[in-house]
Amino acid sequence: MLQQFAALPVRISADGAIEVYLVTSRGSGRWIIPKGNPIRGLAPHDVAAREAREEAGLVGPVLPRLLGSFDFQRARGVAGKTCLIDVYPMHVERQLKRFPEKRERTVRLFDLGTALAIVSSRPLAELIERYAMELNAQPLAVGT
Repeated sequence: MLQQFAALPVRISADGAIEVYLVTSRGSGRWIIPKGNPIRGLAPHDVAAREAREEAGLVGPVLPRLLGSFDFQRARGVAGKTCLIDVYPMHVERQLKRFPEKRERTVRLFDLGTALAIVSSRPLAELIERYAMELNAQPLAVGT
């Protein structure tokens, strides 16, 4: 089984609503979160931060706390191979205008309900929902 690390990029809107950044996958165009393969010498949450910057231009702290994991069937590269994705929370501070994969992906900020409805994986939606409930219980946990 392959291993990847992902950032769950969220921000809190001015009215206190949780919003989620999603990116499209390069192959199928499904809505996913930024993720990538392990990189020697980088902690998993640092890999997730790097992928968020490269794939979506997102900048902000990625916490070293594992939110959870889900299985994912690869559509590209090693097609048909199952991947275990470990997810780390990211509190987005800003989005860069230029980033390496800008021409390869679409990046959008969605309200929580829409993000939950369109992500490509039910287990990913459940992780997002669980983290949103946690943030709602502790609204001061996310910086401005």
